[in-house]
Amino acid sequence: MAVAKLKKNGFLRLLVDGHVHVHPEYDEEAFLTNAVQNLSRHGDGLPTLLLAEAAGSNVFSKWRDGGAPWEVEHTDEQEALFLGSRILVIAGRQIVTAERVEVLALLTDRSFADGLPLSETLEVVTAAKALAVLPWGVGKWLGPRGRMVSDAVVSHDVFIGDNAGRPVGWATPSLFKRRPVLPGTDPLRPRTQESMVGTYGFEVCCEWDYRYPARALGTALRALEHSPVAFGRRVGPIGFVRQQVGLRIQ
Repeated sequence: MAVAKLKKNGFLRLLVDGHVHVHPEYDEEAFLTNAVQNLSRHGDGLPTLLLAEAAGSNVFSKWRDGGAPWEVEHTDEQEALFLGSRILVIAGRQIVTAERVEVLALLTDRSFADGLPLSETLEVVTAAKALAVLPWGVGKWLGPRGRMVSDAVVSHDVFIGDNAGRPVGWATPSLFKRRPVLPGTDPLRPRTQESMVGTYGFEVCCEWDYRYPARALGTALRALEHSPVAFGRRVGPIGFVRQQVGLRIQ
């Protein structure tokens, strides 16, 4: 991977989409091409995808085992690989708790059970040394679930996730002030969404280790005291309505 020219004083700038799904409807090669192009628009840095695969989805394993549309470069970590000498991809999972709250377990190739209580899920993710993230979702931080998420932020070591589907103009959730926020696109299932990957994310500089990129990124993120610099765009109100209607029709 030709990253030497991107390094400065041993540190590397990563351009990260922090919430990525690769749905079965997608053309994987087009998806990766879009990811590199969209992330690269934000300056010099290594395009990076943090996968959040739901139960039953194993795209990362398929890519790692040679089923990727681009050439695979393995690292010394089971959870990280390079594709086409152009992009870093790191495994992760999306978990649905008993209360129907979503939790992301990032920087890990482990699987986690759906259906456990939120508090127990976060404990399991943390024990696995994965990065626990509570992502924003439409209607999922309201009422009793919202209070539960707020309590979890206080009592657990978690990050907050923002995504491109949170409409521009909506009030910023108060929880965004409590913990570092990691933005990502969270692309939806319709095929039109495969071009969204990399349009919203964050940048972070880390002390680079080509053999252990997930560990290097995890160390940098865990050291954050404030949210990293975000880049890109979120959906507008009209686009939000179109997305939701399209998702329900499909």
